[in-house]
Amino acid sequence: MPTMMLQYKATEAAVPEVISAVEATFAALEQRKPKGLVRFTYYRKPGTAEFVGVLELEEGVENPLLGIEAARALVATVTRVAVGAAPMPVPLELVAMHDSRT
Repeated sequence: MPTMMLQYKATEAAVPEVISAVEATFAALEQRKPKGLVRFTYYRKPGTAEFVGVLELEEGVENPLLGIEAARALVATVTRVAVGAAPMPVPLELVAMHDSRT
């Protein structure tokens, strides 16, 4: 299962804008329920402007976020407000996992 991570720091003034764009994206995902999307989580380091997004897709599926306007708007927001160069998704390789919910 392909997993990607996006990690970046935004400007302090842009934190509410990033959070708003994340919320709009997740509302669109809830409405659309795109096929192939296993899990998408977005984190903020408490009290900072540092964010991490983790996206898990089914094997062989093209990223369905690319077809969702709110997700494209989130990417545009992140690109504009990130400190330094625009962040790029980085693939992750699962080493181990424990999930007590299963």
